Amino acid sequence: MVTLIHVASVLSVVTLSIIKGVTDKDVQKNIQALRQKIWFQMYWNDESYRALIESDEQLQKMIGCINRDKLKKARYEAWQRKKLVTLLEKKMAEAC
Repeated sequence: MVTLIHVASVLSVVTLSIIKGVTDKDVQKNIQALRQKIWFQMYWNDESYRALIESDEQLQKMIGCINRDKLKKARYEAWQRKKLVTLLEKKMAEAC
């Protein structure tokens, strides 16, 4: 049951991002919000991860879709963190 809910929520985010579109302004604002989080600072301060975040369209799209207001909630932050870290690690492995 939980996986069905998770799949539905992921699909809704993807659908919303396709409909809404992600602007560079959204990405920059969300990066500023994420930089307040210690877990994101570890990636942002690493030059290779920062370059990947700044250049990869899929990562930027994911970051741009984050709801900054909801990011204040621990559960939403944990969910976004898991998605973002998973994609970051996957992209870094592909780059090597």
